[in-house]
Amino acid sequence: MAIREADAGSAGSHYTPVAIWLHWLIGLAVIANIALAMLTEGLPRETRGAAMDIHKALGIAVLALTVVRIGWRLGHRPPPLPAAIPGWQRLLGRITHALFYVLLILLPLSGWVWMSAAGRPIDFFGLFAVPVIVAPNEALADVMHDRHEVLGLTMLALAAIHILAALKHQFVDRAGFIGRMNPF
Repeated sequence: MAIREADAGSAGSHYTPVAIWLHWLIGLAVIANIALAMLTEGLPRETRGAAMDIHKALGIAVLALTVVRIGWRLGHRPPPLPAAIPGWQRLLGRITHALFYVLLILLPLSGWVWMSAAGRPIDFFGLFAVPVIVAPNEALADVMHDRHEVLGLTMLALAAIHILAALKHQFVDRAGFIGRMNPF
């Protein structure tokens, strides 16, 4: 039986501190990674390479944090949504969150497979080398590069939708959604 994260009777309930901090750590890492990938295009090779080293390490961190988040989520139910939220919005929210979890696993995994297939090791912030998960394979590396970019653009779109929906619920609907994830 899952442990309840919040009292179901309180529409303004909060997530647990662990869930809140994992949400913000993962969210900020994803935003930073999208920025690193997009804003370093066209920079000199050495500068872009240094940025991509951080991008890769952050991707592995996102993968690890997501595994922890999924484990936490399996044992801790989220607080209930306010009763005023229409059924179609509840369904869209569930679908969006499911897609986030899928992307938070597939996006870093695709990058890891890509780098492994390209024969480029991933250095985790100078602490250790991330193990290679496939043998070098140029054709696979090309395919995974394309897949990684598509997944990254999908994540960007989903993150934008998520942020806009949270702002809408907070400021238009006045449902107090942002307070549910406030780490302070």
